[in-house]
Amino acid sequence: MEKLNIQKQLDRFTNKRLPYWEDFPDFELYMDQLVNLGNRYLTGFLGAPLTPSMINSYVKKGLMSRPLKKKYNATHLAELLVISLLKSVYPLETIKNYNEQLLHEFSIKESYDSFAQIFNQALQNGGYTKPLPTGLSLSKLTKHVIINAVIYKMVGEQLLQYKSKHDHI
Repeated sequence: MEKLNIQKQLDRFTNKRLPYWEDFPDFELYMDQLVNLGNRYLTGFLGAPLTPSMINSYVKKGLMSRPLKKKYNATHLAELLVISLLKSVYPLETIKNYNEQLLHEFSIKESYDSFAQIFNQALQNGGYTKPLPTGLSLSKLTKHVIINAVIYKMVGEQLLQYKSKHDHI
């Protein structure tokens, strides 16, 4: 019975997914719209919701592109989603390196969709990639390892919450 309940906790992740580039709006967004959309896409993935001050900080630190005339686009949304997920595990300097080397490695659309695909596959597998694919380029292998670290953290937190609720029963 306990194993079934634990599996239910893990299965909660299989119903979630990151949006792909084609799911993004094809018009510019103001800050409040970017925050709302980011929070909607990241529901269940983050502990604390996104705020305008977080976004301003990411732009100021060079993690995100600067908005054009206070308007944000799909590139900004992709950067925000990746930053928000990675910051639960990695320091901002590592995220900045990731963005420079991998998120902008090809077109932002291709790079973000690759991130989302790897992330979503790991979620479909119950929270991890099993096993790590062989024969990957260094870029793809790096993405897999980085994304798995984020997902392992989310799954670990979920299991700890479950354990703390059921230990005293």
